[in-house]
Amino acid sequence: SGLVALAATVLLAVACGGAEPTPVLPTPTTAPAAAPTTAPVATKAATATSAPSATPKPVGPVGNFVLGDNIIDPPVFLPSKMGSGNTQLLIFWGFFEPMMWAADSTPPKLNTDQATFNKGIVQSWTIAPDFSKVTMQTRKGVQFHAGNGEMDAFDVCFSMNDAIKQGSTNSRAAGVQNFVTGFDCPDGSTVIMNIKSNKIDPTWYQILSNVTLGSPIIVSKKLYDKVGEAAFLTSPVGTGVMEPTEWVAGDHISAKPFAQHYRAVPTIASYKIVLMPEAQTRIAALKTGQITAGKVPLALIKTTKDAIAGAKSVAVGPQINQVVMFGGNYWAKTDPTNNNADIYKKRPGFKPDADHPWIGDPDDAAQMEKARMVRQALNEAIDREAIISNIQSGLGKALYTVNNSFPGDPHWSDAFMVKYDVSDAKSLLNKAGYPNCFKFTYYVANGKEWDANVGQAVAQFWRQLGCDVTVDQSDYAAVRPLLVTRQRDNPWMIQVGTNLLPDQNPAGNWRPNAGFNLAVETPIEISNLGQANLDLAGTTYEQRVANSKAFQAYVSQWALAASVSTLPGAILLRPEISAYSPYMNAGPEFVAPETLVMSK
Repeated sequence: SGLVALAATVLLAVACGGAEPTPVLPTPTTAPAAAPTTAPVATKAATATSAPSATPKPVGPVGNFVLGDNIIDPPVFLPSKMGSGNTQLLIFWGFFEPMMWAADSTPPKLNTDQATFNKGIVQSWTIAPDFSKVTMQTRKGVQFHAGNGEMDAFDVCFSMNDAIKQGSTNSRAAGVQNFVTGFDCPDGSTVIMNIKSNKIDPTWYQILSNVTLGSPIIVSKKLYDKVGEAAFLTSPVGTGVMEPTEWVAGDHISAKPFAQHYRAVPTIASYKIVLMPEAQTRIAALKTGQITAGKVPLALIKTTKDAIAGAKSVAVGPQINQVVMFGGNYWAKTDPTNNNADIYKKRPGFKPDADHPWIGDPDDAAQMEKARMVRQALNEAIDREAIISNIQSGLGKALYTVNNSFPGDPHWSDAFMVKYDVSDAKSLLNKAGYPNCFKFTYYVANGKEWDANVGQAVAQFWRQLGCDVTVDQSDYAAVRPLLVTRQRDNPWMIQVGTNLLPDQNPAGNWRPNAGFNLAVETPIEISNLGQANLDLAGTTYEQRVANSKAFQAYVSQWALAASVSTLPGAILLRPEISAYSPYMNAGPEFVAPETLVMSK
């Protein structure tokens, strides 16, 4: 087809040419140590004396904050067992912390200044000149909750090595394993991160920080040794600004401000997360004051805000890249970790048969082309602008890539554009042998970063082609193991490429690595295009941008994903919240409870 030819042309051009010359971003080798911090002490507010009728100002912590949210995981706090895909919430909500903590940046600007990721447990570091290791210094005075003592480097090594050990289901295990072999601690204040093959991810500090999704949390080795794994597993003992006091899976989490926190002590009196999966339930609870904050769909946020005098909305996180992956296309023939051959034939989800017409068989060129036409047809049937207008209140923008590129970006090509053309989509299905489309199940999880209503709209566009689509909305945490074991074999929605930089590796979750996968594995030579971007010493910025562009050219050529739209995130606050300052991160979630100020 024209798209294939055009994409192939782009792939060739990228391979032979390169991007516009761009200054190489400097890589700091040493981060300055932050100045010693002391937890602020609450002081009494002055009471007005000149006006006898004035209401005295409250003394001490003020306000009982309640967040209505759509996910509360079961209590599992051993890093290697945290495979629900929701680890970031433990950090965002203030209960736990990762190794690195970045200086705050206001949405929508993400902090990418490596030298400012020194506000947390790790306060300084030095990168070896040959990129073989990163030597880190931990902060003194970081306390664990519930009187469990001071954190040290041995807690960090225990936590990180447990998170990335063989068999770990940790959400970020594969991402860290991609460039780290393990962590050593020669003493109680030094952590050595050993780099695999001297190739470090350009954004390693983000991957290990509070601004990413699912960074491994730091837990207490001393507590683990004391109580054993069974008791430790359900003990929510971290170093965050909020100390959990009650954790009821599927219902609520209660917490109190952690008065011994080294970075900031919240000023509110109490803190609670309440499970409210349905948007209308959260809206009703906001109106009655049952909750003080909650996520509201973009299409409803204006009317909800107008219905609550003094309410305000606050942007949180980035615009999420909502993508449909055509699961089951496991095409990598060799496992790079052990050189096992023909692994694609052993993937349970690899089913290139009549019941899965979107799955291609690399050993059958004619069938591969028919499956490509099916995927391209489903891609062209999506009216992205209608979704943005009708579901997202006109906010966000159309998305066509998995490498986070848009027209005008250095890693963009016009070949990546996907036209909305129902007539051509039907023609492609007819050529592939499915004139009336076919029956299939499409998975869209509720309660995640993407909007399930957007996912439902995609299904409706496919039904207009004549497809018989059943939408599966099973809980994400329950079915995530299908991605780890490569059993997913159907189209499904997720976020892909959010915040990805032009020279970053776009292919990490497209490789046959252990752990999480997007249910699509590209040939090794294609995922190696992204993998090459880990070699900072051996590549230039321009070469890394070209690699990202070439990887996207392959994905576009074979229509392996249907990128739909970017989704802005917002939290609605009741009027009793007088101040709140979320920091920018990779998810549209409530973050930074320590910045809350409540009037009552």
